[in-house]
Amino acid sequence: MDEQGLWMLFCRTGLPAAWLALAGEREERSQQQREEPAKTAFRPKIERA
Repeated sequence: MDEQGLWMLFCRTGLPAAWLALAGEREERSQQQREEPAKTAFRPKIERA
């Protein structure tokens, strides 16, 4: 099978859509992990022993 035939098979199987969906999920997860917690006007309660 030549390269063009492989690309046709790849597209017909629906793998491009699945790959794009997974890539999008990975991007969303990495963005969520980069977000810093919101800064508020309240100080956190620190208990002292």
